[in-house]
Amino acid sequence: MMKGIRRIFLLLPLFLAFSLTAQDRADLIVKEFKDSNSKNVLVAAHRGDWRHAPENSIKGIENSIKMGIDIVEVDVRKTKDGKLVLMHDATIDRTTNGTGKVSDHTLAELKKLYLKNNQGGDDAELTDQRIPTLEEVLLAAKGKIMVNLDKSYGLMHDIYPLLVKTGTVDIGIFKGVSDPKQVKKDIKFMDRNIFFMPIVFSDNEKVADEIKVYLKKVKPAAFEVILRKDDALLSESDLIRKRGARVWVNTLWGSLCAGYTDAKAMENPDANWGHLIEKGVNIIQTDNPADLLQYLKNKGLRDF
Repeated sequence: MMKGIRRIFLLLPLFLAFSLTAQDRADLIVKEFKDSNSKNVLVAAHRGDWRHAPENSIKGIENSIKMGIDIVEVDVRKTKDGKLVLMHDATIDRTTNGTGKVSDHTLAELKKLYLKNNQGGDDAELTDQRIPTLEEVLLAAKGKIMVNLDKSYGLMHDIYPLLVKTGTVDIGIFKGVSDPKQVKKDIKFMDRNIFFMPIVFSDNEKVADEIKVYLKKVKPAAFEVILRKDDALLSESDLIRKRGARVWVNTLWGSLCAGYTDAKAMENPDANWGHLIEKGVNIIQTDNPADLLQYLKNKGLRDF
């Protein structure tokens, strides 16, 4: 009996150290996310580490955490019986061994399926990974990484109670496209400390005015900037950052980032990732999170 008690006391410091380390990591990321003028550029993994795991999977999220990534982007959808799961497409055909719409299946039915590796497709191998619920994802991310909730705007009344239940309000990032005044009304029911990120488009002639209204009415944590033909909109990045918001750009494919893509960055990172950073971008969502993270470290743009 006494030996068992001694063993517990001996292991307790290790357990506490592990817990504090995990929690400190999340706290550091959130602190950086709130600091719009920090030199540190944050990395968001698009659908998790899908190059080494199924997209939108627990394994992909765990891989991102191990890499030291700051934010994982996930896609949220609702099942036939009202449960929230991760799935990019409206259908399950591309990424699982099932068929049909997510909304036509119950959670129990979806949990019988397996995820295909990487981005799925007809030739992709099946894995042992199941379709995760949003609650499972939040618990896996808790204390370790922030979660960008894509396709979340119309589901905020379903998602927010899960954030509260799991104690992850501080790591969730809502996003959406809507009029700033409407956004203010739509998010009013949630904790005022929640993170909301408007999506703005460079080909919108009134985008500069829209940004100013967002800054006044909503006080967003960041702006997701969709760059179409050029990077002119990044002239607003100084204003955005001075008012306490970060500037987020997706380098996944050309129409999102004026052609400064991950694919080009793998050949010439300075001319692509580096160019966007020089223009004021300080969060990059990428399909090459490990490479981007190493690039930032080499450039002295990571000290946490």
